[in-house]
Amino acid sequence: MDFQDVKKVVGDTAQKVVKKSGEAVEFGKLKYKIYDIQNDISKIFVQIGQDVYEGYKGDYVNDDIPSKCELIDQKKAEIEELEEKLRELKNTKKCNSCGKVSKKEDAFCPSCGVSI
Repeated sequence: MDFQDVKKVVGDTAQKVVKKSGEAVEFGKLKYKIYDIQNDISKIFVQIGQDVYEGYKGDYVNDDIPSKCELIDQKKAEIEELEEKLRELKNTKKCNSCGKVSKKEDAFCPSCGVSI
């Protein structure tokens, strides 16, 4: 192997490392966004619980509860979009039947056997 071959191998390896590093950073960012949104959802659940309790004690219904429930649904949809991006990075897909994640090249879900 001459110097040019070594140079090419080192260059190719460096490019792969840079690509993998970028993917790892993107993966970390997506995971953090999901974590952050899940924390937002938890806070909204606490607010709903407080609203229900205060309504119970004050003998009234808080009109903010449905809008908070809709906000939770929106945030869960955001999480699903982010999880789809994660699956793309990991080269996986989600079964529409059971929700389990499998390899992108799988024709059938390894969990439930449905064609995916």
